[in-house]
Amino acid sequence: MTNKVVKAIKKLSDSDVINYLIENPDFFVRHPEQLESLQVCNTNGKVTSLVNHQVNVLKDRNKQIKAKLYQLITNAAENEKIMSQVFELTLQLSQISHVANVTKHFGRFVKASFDCDLFRIVMPVYDNLDSNAHVLCVEQKIEKTFFEVFREFLGNNVPISGRLKKEKLAFVFGNKAEKIGSTVILPIGKNASKGLLVFASFDENRFNPEISTDLLSRLTQILDRKFNKTFSPAMLRNVQES
Repeated sequence: MTNKVVKAIKKLSDSDVINYLIENPDFFVRHPEQLESLQVCNTNGKVTSLVNHQVNVLKDRNKQIKAKLYQLITNAAENEKIMSQVFELTLQLSQISHVANVTKHFGRFVKASFDCDLFRIVMPVYDNLDSNAHVLCVEQKIEKTFFEVFREFLGNNVPISGRLKKEKLAFVFGNKAEKIGSTVILPIGKNASKGLLVFASFDENRFNPEISTDLLSRLTQILDRKFNKTFSPAMLRNVQES
């Protein structure tokens, strides 16, 4: 190699090399042995060969894919289990007529089947049914307050989830509302005419707006069929029109 050639090579800049490789994308196809001499920095900042780096990248991706696949299989199995329990709940509730027994049985099911810190059924007052840990009976004298707090459900039959205002949470959960990080509220009946089903978690990421609520909506459909009493039609109409 002549001195002129050596000097020319020494004058090559990074951009010269990059441009050459762009113009000759088959360079390493023609010279595969050169790949072994290339060096890069890994995620820890250490210098390693390109070949080893690519091998490690593929291993990491493989681990991620396996983890996602495992999570999908686990979720599918869990959903299948819960759906089976929901079906069993439907059969059991079909044999129960008294609303107090319906809510009691439903409460046991939710505690056993769902990972949530708090939940409550908000509904109109029924005879022989009092508010308890899992049921909030809304008396007619506070219906107006109820509908002012949960106005967005009127004319909009979709669940609301995420970090909700403490005003709403305090209405349902009292002083426990301060600890709540995330919530999902589902209407029971059209325009929440038969009440609300409220799930709450102390974890602010548990019920985020992106989660699927299909399974929880099935539960409201079950309650809708079992409850035959609604909030006063006049109050519903007045709040909708205001």
